Amino acid sequence: MIGKQVFYFRHVFIVLLLIIGNRASAQKRRDFFLPDIPGYVTLKADFHMHTPFSDGSVWPTDRVMEAWRDGLDVIALTDHVEYNPNKQDVSTDLNRPFAIARPVAERHNILLVKAAEITRKMPPGHFNALFLDDPNLLKKDDLNEAFAAAAAQGAFFIWNHPGWKVQQPDSTHWFPIHDEFLKKGWLHGIEVFNDTEFYPIVHRWAFDRNLTMFANSDAHGPIDFGYDPEEGARRPFTLVFARERSIPAVREALFARRTAVVFNDTLIGQESLLLPLIERCLKFAVTQTKKEDATEVFAILSNTSDLPMELSGISNDDFSLPSNLSVSARSSVVVRIGLREGKMQQKDISVRFKVMNVLTGPDKPLEIPFKVAYSR
Repeated sequence: MIGKQVFYFRHVFIVLLLIIGNRASAQKRRDFFLPDIPGYVTLKADFHMHTPFSDGSVWPTDRVMEAWRDGLDVIALTDHVEYNPNKQDVSTDLNRPFAIARPVAERHNILLVKAAEITRKMPPGHFNALFLDDPNLLKKDDLNEAFAAAAAQGAFFIWNHPGWKVQQPDSTHWFPIHDEFLKKGWLHGIEVFNDTEFYPIVHRWAFDRNLTMFANSDAHGPIDFGYDPEEGARRPFTLVFARERSIPAVREALFARRTAVVFNDTLIGQESLLLPLIERCLKFAVTQTKKEDATEVFAILSNTSDLPMELSGISNDDFSLPSNLSVSARSSVVVRIGLREGKMQQKDISVRFKVMNVLTGPDKPLEIPFKVAYSR
């Protein structure tokens, strides 16, 4: 009997070790590589998540671990100021999520922004206030007093999910109060993408009104419930081009509008930021020297990033380029350049491609040039 018990417990112990080992391996960091650009480090961020301290179901420390595993560098826990359905079970102190998460964030080199979500009817809607000292001071019945309390702490304000059907069921409107908030300095950024929704009209607003653009998960439940990694899904995130990896540098970058957004294999941002980024992602190299009478040149186009690229060549009177070219993450393709009659004696040419899934304005793909040098 004793021998059987020993065998049984040894068997259970081995099974437990295997379970623990599998759980540990599941926590490997899933990095998403996009390079730094001159003068800045490229940080990946999610500035909109919830915990049980409002209406979320994931503990603050687990939010940090989810973010670390998803390859993020910066996060904000943005529990609702006015809405806490779990108040019978957890503290109503809005400083608690940050305090609980901070030690784990520091151990995993995650920059943690203290924040909260001001939750009001439309207009003006829901706003995240970032870089707060004490979110509890935002607990005001009067809307203006709540925003003033956040502004007094130097808050950065993001208008969340402007196209959310619950608040704007028919269409997405910009209200006069949003103009007032702009004048008062109570509106700095806007979510172009929230959870699984892209708002094209909001992209136009951000472009026209010089608002900092964001893509955030707005996660309430476990992140993998919304974005299944086994199906290749990934949460949306905001790229922050910061002078260094620090909270003050992130804050400076947001106020300076140095962000871009990534969602569904799409990248949106300012041309001044995205052109140097994509130039470091795509490498173009001629592989075949053309003969005296040849009318084509071949090159290798390599994508060193984790963002798939969809390109369209811009042909002209000198040469023709492929109109549809897909370059998967961390892969290469062969590109044929057809030379027009009379252009075969040139030793080098400049070609341009549109990167169709990288937008520098509403419906405006980024254009990227390459120098093609070859010998006859």
